[in-house]
Amino acid sequence: MGEKYIKFIFNLDRAKKLITFLLQFAKKEKSVYNLQSIKIPRTSGRTLKILAFLLRSPGSRSILIPVLLRQAGIQILRKCKVEDEPILHPFHPIENKITSSVAKKSIKLFYDSFNKKVSSDSSAKRAGLEKKSLFNPETAFDFHQAYLEGKTTPVDVAMRLLDIIRSIEESAVPLRPYVAWEEKELIKQANASAERFSKGKPLGILDGVPVSVKDELDMLPFKTMIGTKFYSNQVPKQDATSVSRLRSAGALMVGKTNMHEIGLGVTGLNTQYGTTRNPHHLDHYPGGSSSGSAAAVAAGLSPIALGCDGGGSIRIPASLCGVVGLKTTWGRISTAGSAPLHWSIGTVGPITSTAIDMAIAYSFLAGPDKRQSFTQEQPAVDLKNFENTNLKGVKLGIFNPWFNHASDDVVKCCEQMLNSFKSQGAELQEIEIPHLDEIRVSHAVTITTEMFTALKTFFKPFRQPFGLDAFINLTLAKRVSGSEYIKAQRVRARMIRNLKNIFQDVDAIVTPSTACTAPPILSDSLINGESDLKTLTELMRFVPEANLGGFPAVSFPVGYDAKGLPVGMQLMGRPWEESFLLRMAKTSENYFVRHPPMMRFSLLPD
Repeated sequence: MGEKYIKFIFNLDRAKKLITFLLQFAKKEKSVYNLQSIKIPRTSGRTLKILAFLLRSPGSRSILIPVLLRQAGIQILRKCKVEDEPILHPFHPIENKITSSVAKKSIKLFYDSFNKKVSSDSSAKRAGLEKKSLFNPETAFDFHQAYLEGKTTPVDVAMRLLDIIRSIEESAVPLRPYVAWEEKELIKQANASAERFSKGKPLGILDGVPVSVKDELDMLPFKTMIGTKFYSNQVPKQDATSVSRLRSAGALMVGKTNMHEIGLGVTGLNTQYGTTRNPHHLDHYPGGSSSGSAAAVAAGLSPIALGCDGGGSIRIPASLCGVVGLKTTWGRISTAGSAPLHWSIGTVGPITSTAIDMAIAYSFLAGPDKRQSFTQEQPAVDLKNFENTNLKGVKLGIFNPWFNHASDDVVKCCEQMLNSFKSQGAELQEIEIPHLDEIRVSHAVTITTEMFTALKTFFKPFRQPFGLDAFINLTLAKRVSGSEYIKAQRVRARMIRNLKNIFQDVDAIVTPSTACTAPPILSDSLINGESDLKTLTELMRFVPEANLGGFPAVSFPVGYDAKGLPVGMQLMGRPWEESFLLRMAKTSENYFVRHPPMMRFSLLPD
């Protein structure tokens, strides 16, 4: 009897375990959130060299590549079932009914507000633009005001900037925001600007304002090198359209900024020119790939910079450096004159000190370009309700498992800003976004395949000009099949369909910008590089959807972690509705106490 009782209890225990397992499995099946943190160990130094050597050998390469592709998640894409037809370019038909005349009126009202501020006294101006912060970055408006009042000149600003650039290049731990600049060229631009002001005929708000440009964009008189020493042997024939538009507005085009080599990474690591540092903490990465642009803005070297975003490359460094970054709707800002690295997902956009600088830069950059046909069909650019901080009626979608899949400090800061938005009338609405892991892999397949295609003429396994990490990533990209690339575009189509359904009920989807703050720079990575998929995944957790789907997204600062490193929040919106995202970024500044970076410079008199 005792033996039978023991067997009964044993079987009952097994039954309980089985039921528990089935319940957990059912719960897992019910949840649509499928992103996982990656625990692949970081590789650097000798280990990275050995891995690169093995990938050059046909025998070991055939064994290693399937393993590395599985680690990167290629099986997720291969196994997923999707019926949608592939979308090769994420162009969105115009649904916004704003007419050109209405849009022009909204921009006129926006700039009229500047004229009123210029004519007002200094204290009123400061009350209008500055927040309750520990410091206030110099904005385009501040430069314009200082020039009009005769407190300084564009030439004085250019000379001051040149002195700073020289000093930081010679420091013990150089910031390295720039890879190319010319004193004569900058002074020539400054003299022309100063002459316009002396005659009382400045070109506008950007005349004499320093602007830094990512080394992925053509800008005379410099070569475009995309973070390498080999990409180009000659100066381009003309500026990129984005550069041309800012130059024609009188901006001082300072020079070319550093970037993660070939844009294939998001920390800012560059073994060719040296790695840009984070102005908030010089021992940490600034984010990438637009690393130098974000660092230049955060350090006060220019209130506006140009970047490119194919996989968070504007939003990630903006978040890590505590500034504002805008990735616009695909086709909103011309990419003519940018290096052809990622045709179907890349955008050009601004990185700025403040939301008001972002609105200024956006108003100049966006719009049709004769050099690119796909920019022609877009609604008129507007800045509707930019300064309206009343958020009554605004609905923000939140997918809680995704939003909370970040460090405690990041989640806490973003939650505090959400509470501030709610205090102004915004509503939160819970949403679900399926297939996030498939989207992650599909984006990776798309960007690496397009980058390998663009750079394959330089790809030589035994005489390799790329850094080790770029070589390894391109080696894997070479093995992605055509069917896998097309499968990724089918996932893209399904994602766009799902997100458009969500955007029928909400105005934007809110997440952190990154799942962690700026990672530390380890010394063994500076010479030979590193492969750190765990950190890359944490930094990219919230960015692929906007790139793959062509949706606009903005990152703006909302706080700091325990070490004082910036935390950013991201809003992804409907196609062509950048004005709403800028309005939300502007509103956030009323509730964000800004801290000065460790390395910060002033170009204007006190």
